[in-house]
Amino acid sequence: MSGLEELDGEYAEVEGRGAVTFIRSYPVPAADLWTAVSTEDGLAGWFPSRVQIAHDAGTVTFSGDPNDAAGGSTDQIVDWDPPRRWAFAWGGDLMEFLVEGSDDECELTLRDWLADSTAAARNAAGWHVCLRELAKKLERLASTAPHSGPGTADRPDDWGQLYAGYVAAGLPSGAPIPGRDA
Repeated sequence: MSGLEELDGEYAEVEGRGAVTFIRSYPVPAADLWTAVSTEDGLAGWFPSRVQIAHDAGTVTFSGDPNDAAGGSTDQIVDWDPPRRWAFAWGGDLMEFLVEGSDDECELTLRDWLADSTAAARNAAGWHVCLRELAKKLERLASTAPHSGPGTADRPDDWGQLYAGYVAAGLPSGAPIPGRDA
């Protein structure tokens, strides 16, 4: 895996359900990170879909993901505890964001509770790319967005290397890869 950053996504099974977890630290105030992971504007540019959040209805609507054959979905907000934690259903998975920190630095735990454990390596590679874009956004650097780079099915060139690395690291694999598997 020369030339790629460390593979820091971890896989575990809890009560029979697989989860991919990333823990990343950022040199920004926790309030900035919370905004980036919990608002429509904050999620724009790093999250793989456009997101509309309807707190009054308790829903999250996803659209614009070129790898989503269904064209989008509306799912439920499962937990909302600002400015620390929120979770929502997304296509059978449960996404969880936990923000901890201070005015100087913070930490994000992103956990993807998988509906299908064979998606672990695929999703880990995807979240790895997305979190790279989140770091750029927090640093106010130009972002290419998760699906805008060259490569298979609008993935950045290194997505395949990241995927292979997560498979080699032992994360479950075999789930269909949009744009590659029929």
